[in-house]
Amino acid sequence: MIAEALFVEAWKAGVQLDTDGERLLLDASSKPSQELLDKLAEHKSEMLRFLAPHAWIDTPLGQAKFCCFLGEFRCGVVLKKQPDTVTWMQKSQLGIAKGDFGAKQESKS
Repeated sequence: MIAEALFVEAWKAGVQLDTDGERLLLDASSKPSQELLDKLAEHKSEMLRFLAPHAWIDTPLGQAKFCCFLGEFRCGVVLKKQPDTVTWMQKSQLGIAKGDFGAKQESKS
């Protein structure tokens, strides 16, 4: 997915992205490369959808997106502040009940 890849590329370049309505906001200590700016402009609508506040959940470690589930009690999240790494958390830390989000149920018969 382009938005996720651009988000990681910007993060690796020291650029933090956010939104203000229909505006894409960039925060960086130095000017990003023109190539990155061009990519962000070209895919602005995708970036706005990706960064929309309702698309992120609050976790004890900061805002994140769900990535995957591991068994019955753990799930992987990608933190907004560290998008190149999957962080494993207990579902209970996120307020997710056993079986939520279609997690595989194991029978004990």
